[in-house]
Amino acid sequence: MFHLFFPGNSVIVMTETHEDISIIRHGETLDVVFNRPEKHNALTPQMYDAIAGACRSADSDREIRLLTLRGAGGEAFSAGSDIRHFQTFSSFHDGLDYESRFVGVLTELEKVRVPTIAVIDGVCAGAGLLLSAACDVRIATHGSRFCLPIARTLGNSLSTHSVALLADRIGSSRLMSLVARAGVMSSDEALRNGFLSDCATETEFASLTAQVSRELLAAAPMTVWTIRESLRRIRTRSITDNDDLMRMIYSSDDFKAGVDGFLRGERPVWAGV
Repeated sequence: MFHLFFPGNSVIVMTETHEDISIIRHGETLDVVFNRPEKHNALTPQMYDAIAGACRSADSDREIRLLTLRGAGGEAFSAGSDIRHFQTFSSFHDGLDYESRFVGVLTELEKVRVPTIAVIDGVCAGAGLLLSAACDVRIATHGSRFCLPIARTLGNSLSTHSVALLADRIGSSRLMSLVARAGVMSSDEALRNGFLSDCATETEFASLTAQVSRELLAAAPMTVWTIRESLRRIRTRSITDNDDLMRMIYSSDDFKAGVDGFLRGERPVWAGV
């Protein structure tokens, strides 16, 4: 586990604690910490709302110049969404609402006015992978792992917005392989293909985080934002909805079997319906 260093004024001037997530201001940096290490920082709907709220705080407070996302505990950035939430789904409408809500969080993160960093130490999977993909810069410790194992675990799918974001960040062929084979992308591979900007050992990671933070704090925020927004507009201009696909997947027997099997610790048997 590393200790994060914040350049400049390191005095905590604001702490906002929600259930399972902390939002801490260190000088010009707003640090969003997923704080469920015992659950590998699995994300709940309330945590998604808090992330979106942090983005709005960064937008409204002109003294904030940097937003960081990280996970507590040193074993996971985030293992993805908390699967227990899917037990509450009673129809495909719940699945559509979930995907729409999550896309809203990704969009808030992509449109926030300040530069953003995903500080990754450990597992970065599912929704955690997507949140990191929405950041400007991703850095990680050597040994961090990236995956999207939904074809082996849950039998659900992703919105076209999420698919387009990951395809842009890691390439469509690599994305399909990660999903279809439930593969794991190492930090070295993520660095080679450009998903990560930098990697470091555990002992060097705090220094790397401080260096990247200093560089982004020194950047003209409007320049960073306009380039990011231009790229977002280029990527999203041809996106169409896939509500028909989401209806099919979230009303399927396979999805129900995936959720039940995951929570029982058993591998589901896919029926394809």
